[in-house]
Amino acid sequence: MLFIISFLTLVVGIGGILFMPTSGDGEDSQTFVTQPQVEKKVEKVITIAELKRDVKKGTLLQSDDYAISQVTVSEDNPLINNDLSNVLANSSSHSLQGYLIGDNLSSGSLLSNMMIIAPDDPRFLMSSIDTKQEVAYRIYIKSDERYLLDTIHSGDYVSIYNQKNALDSRNIYDKSDLVKVSGKLLVLQTKEFQEPSDNNTGTPNDHKNQDYIGYINVKVDSDKVKKFYNLDKGSKLIVLPETSNNENINHRGVFIRKLRGQ
Repeated sequence: MLFIISFLTLVVGIGGILFMPTSGDGEDSQTFVTQPQVEKKVEKVITIAELKRDVKKGTLLQSDDYAISQVTVSEDNPLINNDLSNVLANSSSHSLQGYLIGDNLSSGSLLSNMMIIAPDDPRFLMSSIDTKQEVAYRIYIKSDERYLLDTIHSGDYVSIYNQKNALDSRNIYDKSDLVKVSGKLLVLQTKEFQEPSDNNTGTPNDHKNQDYIGYINVKVDSDKVKKFYNLDKGSKLIVLPETSNNENINHRGVFIRKLRGQ
């Protein structure tokens, strides 16, 4: 009997030790989980151009062919490839007018550097004409016609006139008449010659010896070019903006008055 009591006492003692509450029991157990910090991606503002209509390969963009917008994206966003900020900044007109489309594109397409060819790109002229039936006809501009280079840009339409001097009764040239030679010609390029410097002395072919300050390249059908070569010797070709409404007609009148010194 004594043995049994001793045994039970031993069992109770051991059980008490095993099930004795620890110092941490009874307190709310809190687990702190450290959330990993998400690295904030660097963002930048880009300029994109979306086509408003279908365009074919070889088309020169007009201002109403596309819409410009600015968006903020992360630097790893695929839209970065469509950023045209530098293109617009380097364009003389700060637009895409006159840029050549290199492929057939559908409305809603986003343009990229790979899809367009700038007017000063060496590939531009040959890519913008059908060499079997068109030529890039160059008309040189003198210093008193600088306003043409300031006003006319790639992608504009112009008319070409022949300036003929009229004689009075004393056989003295007293006025100039403008005779239209061809209308609605697409301007491919406008270029102003650089002033000679230590690194750029000019070449014999830049027409500086004739006081030319630049030139305008227009797209002309081969048949129409014949008209230019059939003009009288000494004829002077005049470039004027093509008219499509009354506002443009008034604008052209300003050009004509400038030509006549009025």
